[in-house]
Amino acid sequence: MTQLFASSASKNSTNSNSTTPSVPVRLLTLNCWGLKYISKFRRQRLRAIANKLAYPATKDDEYDIVALQEVWCEDDWKYLDGTCKKVYPYRRVFKSGIVTGPGLVLLSKIPIDESFLYRFPINGRASAFFRGDWLVGKSIAITLLKPHQPGAMPIALLNSHMHAPYAQSGENSYSTHRACQAWDFAKLVKMLRRSGYAVIQVGDLNSKPGSLPYKLFTVEGGLSDSWDLCYDKESQLTIEDLAAMQPLEQIHKAGTTVNNQLNTWRAHSDIRDACRLDYALIDAHNIKPISAAVKFTEKLPPPYNCSFSDHFGYTAELQIRSDGEELDSVRTITSVDRLELYEELLDEISEYRKHNVSWQATWRKYHFFLSILVVVLLHIGITFVSQEQAWLSVVFMMLNSIIGITGVVNGLIWYCGIRSESRALQEVQLEVEDAYVSMKLD
Repeated sequence: MTQLFASSASKNSTNSNSTTPSVPVRLLTLNCWGLKYISKFRRQRLRAIANKLAYPATKDDEYDIVALQEVWCEDDWKYLDGTCKKVYPYRRVFKSGIVTGPGLVLLSKIPIDESFLYRFPINGRASAFFRGDWLVGKSIAITLLKPHQPGAMPIALLNSHMHAPYAQSGENSYSTHRACQAWDFAKLVKMLRRSGYAVIQVGDLNSKPGSLPYKLFTVEGGLSDSWDLCYDKESQLTIEDLAAMQPLEQIHKAGTTVNNQLNTWRAHSDIRDACRLDYALIDAHNIKPISAAVKFTEKLPPPYNCSFSDHFGYTAELQIRSDGEELDSVRTITSVDRLELYEELLDEISEYRKHNVSWQATWRKYHFFLSILVVVLLHIGITFVSQEQAWLSVVFMMLNSIIGITGVVNGLIWYCGIRSESRALQEVQLEVEDAYVSMKLD
């Protein structure tokens, strides 16, 4: 895979020794909240987003690259594609999963050189099919763009919508799954950086600043937060800091994109819940952020009077390094930082495997084998009860069907789903252990 990246990067590089004045690249990322049947005014909102991108009211609404998430309906993609094709001649929707797909879309004024999809091997539990994450095939959409101007580095854009948290803690927080997804992200980022690309990671990463996945992005992946660089923030804002701000301040000073009370879909959220989940993380060795802002904060006109999505958008203006150009130095990541990060990730995976995976596997396996025994006994019992009361045989048959079906489903979840999840977790654990030992030896 590294050879593929290297050959592509060299193909896109320019051998010119002259220094060309750098033209910044404007980027937008937005989670569109495009759930069919669930998201209110989905069609109207998605069309309003498409129209706003295709017919910008001001220069501030113009972008070179647009990365969207949760575009899950084919009709919405077709409208986006048709409406935006003149402004964004290079477009791509990514396909994966059992239902709908990952919902990832790229609109670009910069030509696409190559693109491919990396599907997360760890992406929720098969038993939690009702949540949707496992079914849609959450992934990383990697798009390799040609240099946007002569002499500039080619851009590698990684767009993703990581597994959602359904609780603040416990197995429904899915913190281990996001941490493993972040580990995969970091590996891809490092390969692309070594191959000569200016790497930009965007999307709804469902991870707060300072969380374990965020540290994997910034420490292991070596990326920098464009918002923090633009606003010279060396430490993360605490919940108390955010709670002391008004909703508008949370947008302008903290860059909050989720659970802000100015968003009509989150108007009743606790002010302490506002946070940043949407990012443009950059390779600061080759990219310098010029500005960053929260966008799509306005409302649709009547009769809807609602926000464009349950997320606000995030935009960053970025200077891509050109030949002969030097950018500001970035913070050095020490071996101590990495060792502490590896230990935290190993603890996270070990704890999840020990308690959650073990518990899920045990009770589903026992339920499966117990169901077989009960089904056999019910078949035998039908012979006797039918001689006493005919209607009892109908009850026994219904119980037999219910117990048989639930037993088979749990057996499949145990044998196929949980065992697969356990092995994928083991693989990440072994990879982290290899990195930990290697760092220790150095």
